Amino acid sequence: MRAPFILVFIAPFALACSTSSGSSSQADASVPACALGFLGDPAKGVELKVVARDGTMSTEIAAGARVPLILPPQGGRVIFIGVVATNISPCSIKLTGSFRDKTNQQVRVDARTVNLQPRGDGWGESTDGDIATFSNVPMCPNQWASTDIYENPFTLTITATDPSGRTGTKTFDVTPYCAEPQYAAECACECKKGYMLGQTCM
Repeated sequence: MRAPFILVFIAPFALACSTSSGSSSQADASVPACALGFLGDPAKGVELKVVARDGTMSTEIAAGARVPLILPPQGGRVIFIGVVATNISPCSIKLTGSFRDKTNQQVRVDARTVNLQPRGDGWGESTDGDIATFSNVPMCPNQWASTDIYENPFTLTITATDPSGRTGTKTFDVTPYCAEPQYAAECACECKKGYMLGQTCM
C-alpha cells in the first residue's frame, strides 16, 4: 500500500523506485510546527533503529523479523514502519519506507514528513499513539508481488533524512504476516498472489 496516484507522488522518490513500479504516498501538510533541539551529537553520523507497529504499539525489528500487516483507516493492508534515531534533528524528518519483492523487484513505498518525539536520552522516535509518524507502506490488495505477501520475505528499506540532509538508512529482509485475528480471512484474501481488484473477501 492507483496508477494516477503513482504519477503524482512517486517523482520525489524516483531514486528509490527507478527500476520498478510501485506506489507511494505523502503526509506533510499536517506536520505540526517543531522547535525541538538536536538529538545526540552533530559530530557523529546518524544512528537508526527500526520499529514495526502492530495495532497499538511498536517493537524494534532486525533482519529476519516478522512484521504485522495491519488494516489502516483507509482500507487494504499496510505495514507501519518507524524509527528511533539519534545524531539528527527531530523536526521535519523525511521518512521513507519501502518493501521490495525479491523476485520481480517491484517496490511499494510510503514517504512522509514527521517530527520525532525525544525520549530524553538523546534519541527520538516515531510515536506509538500517532500512526502518521510511521511510514504506512501499502502492501495489499496484492496486485504486484510474485508471491503471497504474508509469510514470504521482502526487503525492507527505511530512510530518515533531516532538513540539513543528515541521513540514516537501514535495509534488511523481513517477513510480513496477517496480525489481526479478527481480520485474518480478509487479510489472507487481499494479500494473496493473484488477488483481483473487486474480488469478494469473506
